[in-house]
Amino acid sequence: MSSFHTSDSTASPLSTWAKALLAAIALLPALVGAEPLQLAVSVPGPNAASYYPVELISRIGADKAEGAEVRVVFAPGGPAAIDDVMHNNVDFAVVGLPAAMSVRLKDKRVVALAAINDLPLYALLVRQGLKNEVRSIADLKGRTIGLHSNSTANKSTSQQVLELMFRRGGVPPGSYRIVGIGRRWESESLMLKSGAVDAVIGDEPHATYMVTNKIAFPLVHLGDAQMARQYAGSGFLRGALIGRSDKLEKDTAKAETMVRIIKRTLQWIATHTPEEFVGALGITDPDERQKLIVVLKKFPRQYSKDGAFSNKQLRETEIFFIDSQAGNPAAENFRIDTMIDARWVGTKD
Repeated sequence: MSSFHTSDSTASPLSTWAKALLAAIALLPALVGAEPLQLAVSVPGPNAASYYPVELISRIGADKAEGAEVRVVFAPGGPAAIDDVMHNNVDFAVVGLPAAMSVRLKDKRVVALAAINDLPLYALLVRQGLKNEVRSIADLKGRTIGLHSNSTANKSTSQQVLELMFRRGGVPPGSYRIVGIGRRWESESLMLKSGAVDAVIGDEPHATYMVTNKIAFPLVHLGDAQMARQYAGSGFLRGALIGRSDKLEKDTAKAETMVRIIKRTLQWIATHTPEEFVGALGITDPDERQKLIVVLKKFPRQYSKDGAFSNKQLRETEIFFIDSQAGNPAAENFRIDTMIDARWVGTKD
């Protein structure tokens, strides 16, 4: 039986050239570099301090370091960002965990993969012209309140904060009017200046901007430890990386890579100054830079350092969620552990 084997000594010039070509082709991926893994993340924004870590990812190269490329998609609020995930418009979302819990009541595919924030910085801001009239939440009865987004189907975190604050302040649902105002600084400030709304539930850094510019004054700020103690579960997890369990079952590569990117970004934040943080974001306006630096210095606990879930914070989040949705049996029986997937970040006390 004849053999097709040819020794090196008898190889023809053509076969030697072909082998060399094949070897060169095999080396191409290593020489050129593999295509980065494409990841899309939806977040409320832009320019919300809670979600700055996501905007920071590509600016510090945290995605490239993990062989990926992260694209950020901005949504008007948490429910819209989660909706992007559920409709396959993006791979992940970073939103307030209570907002994700609201969606989880109806869709068990919603899971939380990493902690982004360590301190919620929501503030109830009242327009400056009402300073002599509004001294407590009870004084806002019958008035118009602005929210980033307003939905009866899936409640955003800010909507849950509003309802809890007002109910505790003796102002029941239906005794005030809610309007959606979006997340942009321009729309929030314009609605307050014009009197289209009497108050807003805002967060940082806009809350500080509005107070500094005398557009509004804070009636409640959850970043204030003394005020926060008045509300059950006020230490809830403000922002978390959200994914879908059905996608995880089919392929964990994207989620594992995204979590590594988040952890790398949080570690960068923990080891850099507020000035370096703001510089990396590319904010060039001197006034904006300084105001954000002030916020970052004032609330050093704003971001998680490692992405791990705190068992204590998860309990706080569960308490907040149940309390904010009083009268909703599904919410009252909800247990947060059912939606936490901590395989890549772990948990801590």
